[in-house]
Amino acid sequence: MLKTINATPLAPDDARDEVLVEELAGIINAAYAIGEAGLWLEGTTRIRPAEVAEAIRSGGMLVATRKGRPAGCAYVRPLEPGTADLGLISTAPDQWGGGVGSELVRSAEELMRSQGVTTMQLEVLVPTEGVHAQKELLCGWYSKLGYRVVRPAPFEEVVSEHLVSRLAVPCEFLIFHKRLA
Repeated sequence: MLKTINATPLAPDDARDEVLVEELAGIINAAYAIGEAGLWLEGTTRIRPAEVAEAIRSGGMLVATRKGRPAGCAYVRPLEPGTADLGLISTAPDQWGGGVGSELVRSAEELMRSQGVTTMQLEVLVPTEGVHAQKELLCGWYSKLGYRVVRPAPFEEVVSEHLVSRLAVPCEFLIFHKRLA
């Protein structure tokens, strides 16, 4: 069977491609609008194109393509020696369930492993009270991929404090780790 999904790092120069940057920002915002529905105040934008361009310039943005078009993306960056952060894992909603997210995570892990990283970290925003169905599904999916919660973290520890005012409900992050063999 032919592999229909290809996830690869973008070159820093790809940040100049305004169409690509806008498309990736659109994918991220669409995925997070569904996955974080009810956690943010109406009208909150998850990421702006300038932030996507900066992630690409840093050399840490991966894009998954299907039939030559972007279907998802993820961002990896070193945190400390031996540990890297995996974030902005986003699949276009019309591609959910088709393996794009799994390929992004696998490719990010492979890339970081090749650079000597032994532990991957990711963070999942969750409400501090109650259950959020999409977040429960996401946490379960990460667990199936071998990620384990190592601790909760206050919202402000992970993102800019000014975003607290944009939350619709109190939230925290669950910090997940996975050892890379």
